[in-house]
Amino acid sequence: MHRPFNDLRNRVVLRGYCLKCMACVASCPFEALGEEEETPTLKQACMNCGICYGVCPQVIDTKELEGQIFGRRSSDDESLGIYRQALSVEARDADIKARAQDGGAVTAILESLLEGGFIDGAIVMGIGSLPWQPSPRVAKTREELIACAGTKYAMGPIFLGLKDAVDLHYCSRIAIVGTPCQIAASRRMQLSELTNRRLGETIKLHIGLFCMHAFEYEKFFRGVIEKQTRTPLSEVVKFDIKRGRFIIYRKQKPRRELACEAVEQYAGFPCTVCSDFVAELADISIGAEGSPLDRSTVLLRTPLGVEAFDITMRFRKLNVTELKDVKPGAVAIERASRDKKLKAAKQLELLQRQGKSLPVWKWERKATVGTLSQSSEGS
Repeated sequence: MHRPFNDLRNRVVLRGYCLKCMACVASCPFEALGEEEETPTLKQACMNCGICYGVCPQVIDTKELEGQIFGRRSSDDESLGIYRQALSVEARDADIKARAQDGGAVTAILESLLEGGFIDGAIVMGIGSLPWQPSPRVAKTREELIACAGTKYAMGPIFLGLKDAVDLHYCSRIAIVGTPCQIAASRRMQLSELTNRRLGETIKLHIGLFCMHAFEYEKFFRGVIEKQTRTPLSEVVKFDIKRGRFIIYRKQKPRRELACEAVEQYAGFPCTVCSDFVAELADISIGAEGSPLDRSTVLLRTPLGVEAFDITMRFRKLNVTELKDVKPGAVAIERASRDKKLKAAKQLELLQRQGKSLPVWKWERKATVGTLSQSSEGS
């Protein structure tokens, strides 16, 4: 069944579950959709092709995607999803380590893959016209990668960058770097029956970032950091989360810290029902949890992810240790992952008890189960 944009608007956007990733806008082959105030909007007549609905990750259970990618679904005991190898790494390059987050693994891997010709472009999140406003970038050089290094902790229209990579830069082998929900959208662009294959078929590699939640720019960065803490975003050089603290690094000034528990309320609403901490659908998942300070944890999930990492090793960009040989190790990641899954389950239960809107995949599955149950009772 082809669902037009109006269905996507009613079922996802108006219910508050839009990720603002703009996969739908980028994928529309008729360019009928646009972005307005960080929201996908119909600019001209919808042709009812169903592609926008087909690429949205918020309308299906991501376990369906997991089965397509790995040939099976992870068990309840596999709290980190399906993976082949767990490592702790740090970039050898001092410039990368100085600018990048934690161990600089993402930047070092992408630099190697560009040098080796494995990819011809990477979609990363840079900064837009306003300070720390997330804006997608097409990185094709070391300098462009380093300029965009560092986590933005904000929801952003990453797939507008993919469209630019194909339409303006003529890239055909692209690495997507994104949060778990953005990786799910990218997988939908590859695997959905209704999709814009001109874009989806250019995606070569998925690098997923560990993510507990992301923040809305206006509500958190402008409303909390600038107004409540009186910290101009223009003087911020880096954000980080370490040991339960949200850290704000400033130019030639003392850093400021906020308790993570205090800032959770400003996370985007879709984040409250997301159960994926470690980007379980990626080829390679990367984050700080589990590794010592200034190192990154790397989970190699697919044969393609292993191949990409092997290229990085040939270029000698990383110092690598097995995750089992460092502390706190996998147990810390598993704890964080289980915690996020539990919070998401509780939030879904709360929304259901309160009679509030549930994600599409949740209420559609409930309706299907209810129909099957009634059918069984009738027979």
